[in-house]
Amino acid sequence: MDLAELEAAGLYDPAAPEADARRELLAYLLDLGCTVDEMVTADQRGRLFALAGDRLIVPGRDQHSLSDISLATNTPIADIRAIWRALGYVDTEDDEPVASPDEVEAVRVCADMAALLGTPGVLGVCRVVASSLARVADATSTAVRTQVPQLALGVSGSEVVTARSFAGVATFVPRMGHALDTLFRHHLEVARMQWERSDSGDLADTSGVRIGVGFADLSGFTGLTEGMSMTELSQLLTGFEEVAEDVVRRGDGRVVKFIGDAVMYVTHDATAAVRVAQGLLEAARTRGMQARAGVAVGIALALQGDYFGPVVNLAARLVAMAGAGEILVTDDVVEQIGTAVDSDALGPRSVRGFSNEIEIARLR
Repeated sequence: MDLAELEAAGLYDPAAPEADARRELLAYLLDLGCTVDEMVTADQRGRLFALAGDRLIVPGRDQHSLSDISLATNTPIADIRAIWRALGYVDTEDDEPVASPDEVEAVRVCADMAALLGTPGVLGVCRVVASSLARVADATSTAVRTQVPQLALGVSGSEVVTARSFAGVATFVPRMGHALDTLFRHHLEVARMQWERSDSGDLADTSGVRIGVGFADLSGFTGLTEGMSMTELSQLLTGFEEVAEDVVRRGDGRVVKFIGDAVMYVTHDATAAVRVAQGLLEAARTRGMQARAGVAVGIALALQGDYFGPVVNLAARLVAMAGAGEILVTDDVVEQIGTAVDSDALGPRSVRGFSNEIEIARLR
């Protein structure tokens, strides 16, 4: 290790109080193959302690500009910029080096898809990918920080301890990338099969799909959580999400999203949607809680991983109207499930957001 070179680069000061610790960190980084230029850049970013992990997470960062990507992909710079933003990156000058070789290839994939499927649709997919992966990243980061607190300099008190810890955790990133690829293929196949079972082929060119849609939430959630610690609240919500995911999957459905203590799900028909609602209420009961649900059936707009339209709004209104332990449904649902479940007709009811009264029933 050439201390004179490191001192000249501004990385080492022998007179500094923490000189021994800094020398140990530099020796560790050099042993990993880090160059002086890499270390200078990382130090300028205030992340020399994180370089060992950062170079595993984003190899070859900041080598290519948006202009480079435009030239490499033969795509107009305006389209590249739109894709870049949709993928969750910060807007930048055209000639500023901001992308790694892998990021160039990621943008190339999106540009090629846009040439085949149209730019608006692909930008929508990019935004969904970005928001979904942002949540995955946030959940992963939270879990890691909780279990490996020495990743924080304030906890470890040592740059080299934090550097070694971060590098160890970062080795999972390439493996996680491969796992995400595998999981994407699985969920893509599930989505295709669910669409085929919905008998919506005649709606393919409209983005419409025939679905059963349900909302379920925990009754009295505000009172239930009053006085809970952050740990207890986290356990409650995590447990609710785990149970909901299991129940929806077993019922041949898909969780669309969680909204606080509520879950929105879709199925290929009304019978499956009702089966899921019953399962969610039963799961809540066995855990000493009460839930309520609303189910509707009809044609919805499928857009960017979510569903929109009157049928979705109606299901959301029904769960708000339901009492603890109740499942409210529309007459269309009752008609489709036939005698599979007994119901009590409640007659036409005014529903907020709908000009005409809606025939509603309560499932027994």
